[in-house]
Amino acid sequence: MTEPVAAPDVQGASLSETKVPVVQVLASNINEIWPSLVHSIKYSSFIALDLELSGLGDRKNLMRKSVDDRYTAIVEAAKSRSVLALGVSCWRVTRDEPEPEYYVQTYNILTLSRDNYTVEPDALQFLVEHGFDFNKQYKEGVSYTPSTEDMIVFKEKKAPEPIRDLFAAILLAKCPVVTHNGLIDIAFLYQSFYAPLPPTMSIFVADLQDMFKSGILDTKCVAEFLIRETATYLEYLFRKCNKRMTDAVAAGKPSINLSFSEHKAIKHWVNHVECFASNQSTGRELCESYANHGYCKSGKSCSKSHNVDEAINSHDKKSKKRKVEGKTPAILSKQHNGEVVDTGCHRAGVDAFMTGFIVANYAIYLKAHPKKAKGEEEEKTSSKKSHYQSRDNHMSVTLEENRDIPLPLVLDPCRRAVNCLTLSGKNIPLKVMKSAFVKPSAAHMRQQHEIAKKSSK
Repeated sequence: MTEPVAAPDVQGASLSETKVPVVQVLASNINEIWPSLVHSIKYSSFIALDLELSGLGDRKNLMRKSVDDRYTAIVEAAKSRSVLALGVSCWRVTRDEPEPEYYVQTYNILTLSRDNYTVEPDALQFLVEHGFDFNKQYKEGVSYTPSTEDMIVFKEKKAPEPIRDLFAAILLAKCPVVTHNGLIDIAFLYQSFYAPLPPTMSIFVADLQDMFKSGILDTKCVAEFLIRETATYLEYLFRKCNKRMTDAVAAGKPSINLSFSEHKAIKHWVNHVECFASNQSTGRELCESYANHGYCKSGKSCSKSHNVDEAINSHDKKSKKRKVEGKTPAILSKQHNGEVVDTGCHRAGVDAFMTGFIVANYAIYLKAHPKKAKGEEEEKTSSKKSHYQSRDNHMSVTLEENRDIPLPLVLDPCRRAVNCLTLSGKNIPLKVMKSAFVKPSAAHMRQQHEIAKKSSK
C-alpha cells in the first residue's frame, strides 16, 4: 500500500480530445522540476522507460546466433555510444476495479554525455526526421558521466549527476519497469547511469534480477508471446491498443481510464503531444516493409504508404479473411485531412508514454482472455500450434517462476511475460533469472550499498 498523496489536477477531456502532457527536462530547469519528477517516481505503480541513442553499432553483431556474442556487441555499443534522451512515464493506479484508472505523468529528459562518443549518421538522420533537436540537446542537455571501471558513482562525485540520482530513485521505487524491445535500452541505462556493464550476459542478468525486484516487462515480448500480434513495433502496438480500446468501449466492455496532471507549477515546461491523432487513408499502396516492421530503407522517399492505421486495417482484413469497404478505423482520435500527423513518436518521453499505454491495455485485454494469458488458448491450425508450442512451454515455466514477484494487481494478467526480454530473431525470449552458479557483479553490489546508504539519509 503506497503512502497517500494529494489529489492531482486532471484534465477532464476524453482521449479523443486529449493531448498528452510531456514535461521537457533540461539542464536549465531540472532543479525546478526535480521535486515533481521524484514524487512521480516514488508513487508509481509502474514506470515506462525509453531511450534515444546516438547509435547501436554493427547490426550484424547484434543479431549473432550466440546470445553471449550479442551481449558483447551490446556492451561495445553502450560504451562507445551515448544516451541522447531519456523518457520516463510514471503510471499510478488510482482504481483497480471494475475499470482500471491511471494517473499519468511523463517526462522527456535531454541528456549530454561528458565523454566523447560515436554518433552514427543513420541514427542522426532518423532522429532529425522525427523532430529531435540536436542544437537544444548540445546546449541544454543534462550532463552525465558514463560509468568506468575506476569510478565510484554515488560518493565523491566531481560534478552533479542528477540522471544517476534519477535512476537510483527508479530502483528505490521498487515497482515494475516497462520497456519496449528493452534489452539494449536496459544495457545503456546500466552503463550510462549505474555501473560498468559486467563481462558476461549471465552476470548482467543476475544484476538485473536483483536491481528490479518487482520485475521488468517488455511490451514487445507481451505482444509476440502472449497476444501474438501480427506486427510488434511500438507505434503499431500503440495504435492497435487504441483501436482495441475504442472497440471495447463501443461494445460496453471494460477499458482503461487516464488522467493527466496540469503541472500548474511548471506548466511553462510542458508540451502537449497529440499521441491519439489518427490518419485518414492516403490512397497509396501500402509499404509492406513498413507495415510489418515499422522500417523502410527508402524512408520518406518511399512512394508507398507508411500509414500505420492502414497497416492495422490491412492486417485485420487478412486475419478475418473478409473485405471491409468504405469504413474508416474506429480509433478514438481526430482526423487530419489525409495527412500523416506528427504524433511525437520516436521522442523518448512520448515513446515511454506509448509503452505504458500498451502494457495497461494488454493487461485488461489478457484479463478478459484468461486462456491467452495462461497460454492455454488452442490454435486452429496445426502449423500455428507447432510454431507456438515451444514458446508456450517456455512461458509456462516462466509463469511458475514469477509467482512471487510483487506485481500491482492490474498487471497480474501479464505475469507470464515478466522478466522476459525479446531477442530479435529468436523463438524464445531472454529470461532475467540468476543462475545458481553465478553471483552478481561486485560493481552492482557496491552500487546497491551506496544507493541504500544515500536513501537512508
